[in-house]
Amino acid sequence: MEYSNKNIHRIVYAENGGKGGNPMNDRAVSILENYELNVLRTYRGRSAIICETDQGLKVLREYRGTEERIARIDQLLRTVREKSGYLLDAYIQNKEGTYLCRDREQNTYILKDYYEGKECSPTDMTDIGMAFTHMAKLHKAMRVPQEVPAQGNSGLLHEIHKRNAELKRGKKFIRGRASRSNFENFLLINYDFFMKKALAIEERLEQEDFGEYDRAILTEGVFCHGDFQYHNIVFTSSGPAVMNFEKFQWDSGIRDFSLFFRKVMEKNGWDLSCAEICAENYLKEREMSSAEKKLLIYRLSYPEKFWKIVNFYINTRKSVVMERNTDKLKKIMEQEPLREKGVSFLESLLYNHT
Repeated sequence: MEYSNKNIHRIVYAENGGKGGNPMNDRAVSILENYELNVLRTYRGRSAIICETDQGLKVLREYRGTEERIARIDQLLRTVREKSGYLLDAYIQNKEGTYLCRDREQNTYILKDYYEGKECSPTDMTDIGMAFTHMAKLHKAMRVPQEVPAQGNSGLLHEIHKRNAELKRGKKFIRGRASRSNFENFLLINYDFFMKKALAIEERLEQEDFGEYDRAILTEGVFCHGDFQYHNIVFTSSGPAVMNFEKFQWDSGIRDFSLFFRKVMEKNGWDLSCAEICAENYLKEREMSSAEKKLLIYRLSYPEKFWKIVNFYINTRKSVVMERNTDKLKKIMEQEPLREKGVSFLESLLYNHT
């Protein structure tokens, strides 16, 4: 069997109990004994172990959520798979009928189906076009009406409000330091530029009313992937496969679109032709509502990369904040005019689409 995914490196599964293997592989051996399957070999994947079994390819991955959440995701994806035929995560229950298994150190793992193929390239326009087309098709299918409304998030305004409060705390903390690093000084110099943008988005959202939209998301059971990135979509011989739904959200697909669009555009220097490919391939399969268009532009207009740098700074020991964060901030500053132009271009595409 040939493995075309360039990110997978072979590790022979030792039939003698894993002797001579690496610690991760030895741990995988003990965990896999909890499942009703025969493991032939294992391979190291992206932060996971790929398992060749008598029931097809599986992937063993560490997981930090709850049993209830995985069971819920599995139920939702099972429904979507049955009505659409799309290749999606399928979680495997262990011998005890549960989804979670723990190793000797009490780390928690999940096992699910694995799809072999070519990982989507963030710089290949053909791949990007196919990915956005499939994402739109998938979003149309990711709707499972609930007898009891699901518990969703508190809306974009709540999310932005929390982020801005964190930005304010970060600035106050840095200004209060008697001695600052080069990174802290550079961060402080550029703080107001991005803070103004962040507060402007919050103020604009406060003038909007998305109550009906939020209620529809929950009562109609609309959910999204939550971490839709190029390494989570694989082009197989049977069609595109989308994996790693562990961060799913009760929210419209525009949350996925926003994340994927931002990642792809950053990889391509905010090239407008790339933006057009993303938008056109998505919109030809799924039209966005007026509320979704507004929320998408709000999400993309928010200085998320700057917030992430501040978030990392606040939640990490200051001694480990390295100069590479200064380089990241410099790159954000350099790309900011291109980002603004790209978001404006996307907005015109959304509202001029017929």
